[in-house]
Amino acid sequence: MRRRQGIYIRRGGNWRAEPIDQESLVILLLRERVKLLAYIRAIVRDDHLAEDVFQEIAVLAVRKRDEIRDGRHFLAWMRLTSRHCALKVLRQRKHHLLLDETLLDQLDEQWAEHDQAPSTDLVEALRHCLERLSPHARNLVKLRYGEGVSGQRLAEVVDRNLNTVYVALSRIHRSLGDCIKQRLAEPG
Repeated sequence: MRRRQGIYIRRGGNWRAEPIDQESLVILLLRERVKLLAYIRAIVRDDHLAEDVFQEIAVLAVRKRDEIRDGRHFLAWMRLTSRHCALKVLRQRKHHLLLDETLLDQLDEQWAEHDQAPSTDLVEALRHCLERLSPHARNLVKLRYGEGVSGQRLAEVVDRNLNTVYVALSRIHRSLGDCIKQRLAEPG
């Protein structure tokens, strides 16, 4: 019996998972890239550094693919490996860790809940929800996350108080989160 995300063979009367093949691994890496980058970025708080960490763990995944059994195991393996690699990079660069271990554990639990939703569904839901934002809110999101403008600089660009910008971003986050949950819960 062959499955797309792993090979199952019969040994001694039992079906047993064999390591994932290279083609399936590459498909999973590409399909889950957005989700994994978001997870890594939540730890390192830098887009370029997150990309570097992702590339490092992607190479490691190809090297160690015989340890990865299927798609579900892949996500758990990648998340744990991402976490360790991201923390190692932060220590090497003498960056301060913004999240303590307890918070990282909670983050892992939250991400694990979203493993069943394909990244493409999440991205599509985010696109839909971004379109529903006001032009001002979309501009704040574009500047902050698309262009990486810092909070203080963002306040200067939009000529608003820093606290006002943070409150607006917080409301946008909440609105997007609620919209995405609703969108993913819709049938079909």
